[in-house]
Amino acid sequence: MRLKGKTALITGAGSGFGAEMARRFASEGAIVICADRNAENAQAVASSIGASAHAAACDVSSSDSVKALAEKAAAVTGRIDVLVNNAGISQQPRRIAKLPEAEIDAIFAVNVKALYHAAAHILPVMVAGGGGSVINIASVTAIRPRPGMTWYNAAKAAVISITQSMAGEFAENRVRVNVIAPGVGRTPMFDAIFKDPKKADEAHDRLVETFPLGRLSKPSDIAGAALYLASDDAEFVTGIVLPVDGGRLIA
Repeated sequence: MRLKGKTALITGAGSGFGAEMARRFASEGAIVICADRNAENAQAVASSIGASAHAAACDVSSSDSVKALAEKAAAVTGRIDVLVNNAGISQQPRRIAKLPEAEIDAIFAVNVKALYHAAAHILPVMVAGGGGSVINIASVTAIRPRPGMTWYNAAKAAVISITQSMAGEFAENRVRVNVIAPGVGRTPMFDAIFKDPKKADEAHDRLVETFPLGRLSKPSDIAGAALYLASDDAEFVTGIVLPVDGGRLIA
């Protein structure tokens, strides 16, 4: 039970990587707050876990919404030991100047500015409890950008930079801050990018060929990495970027 006695808050926990992290953390003894802008999805995941999980609706791009989430999470056990900033959105593959400005704003609001809201409202609870672990979710495209995904790539690159700055700032508070850079996985967000299931299948088949280990990432891959960073096994680890990408960066 590597997280026994810990309280973990996971954003974007209503599906995909976030839902699997919530289940894995709970199986390791954590009390889990499953936050998602889709309240029904968050509740479904929490219900599937049982009494050790709580659901919360949250729009991570909204300061007021994140503040309310911090207050609700703190009310569960009085502390937040683990925070996973997992909520994110991608973009339709487009050339740099072809993506509508409103979509660019949304990408940065959800993927980047959300970290500001978390630092302002959630981190004080963690600091007051004596420290903990923050895990931000980026992407290997932040390290190895792909054409047609410029604004998503840039947002996730910002996540890496912010993570390293946060690690330096909060070390004195015994808060460790690390980032996982997943390779693409076949999640609901992946399918939403392509909309047409046939196009999603075709994209999946093309992408698989670029992964040396022969498949895309699975939610369990990311959950395993997050479990390590959340646990005391990583008590001397902060400011790192952990690619979980099946070798995509070396291909």
